[in-house]
Amino acid sequence: MLGGALGALARYSVSVASTKLFGAVVPAGTFLVNLSGCFLLGLMFGLGEARGVSPGFRLFFMTGFLGAYTTFSTFAVESVLAHEGGRAGLATANILANNLGGLALAKAGLMLGRLI
Repeated sequence: MLGGALGALARYSVSVASTKLFGAVVPAGTFLVNLSGCFLLGLMFGLGEARGVSPGFRLFFMTGFLGAYTTFSTFAVESVLAHEGGRAGLATANILANNLGGLALAKAGLMLGRLI
């Protein structure tokens, strides 16, 4: 539970900071947490392969913290709302950037974790 609570607080902090920096027009907070979460999860899996990860750490950080930190549902709703609001280009860019960027950063995290 503590991992989930900390992940939710971290996500909220990133969302507030990104809204101050970029405004509420662009879903930057969701984008940042999802991509950094993909990288961190990949990194932890890579480290787990190389050095082993305890079941307790896996539950605390990988399931709890990162599960609460990242958000697929918010990404989906923001994309649909952008499309419904006549911003199909933003919706398409958001979908592509989250998915392709997430895959690329998950791979980068895995590779780095295996090297460390």
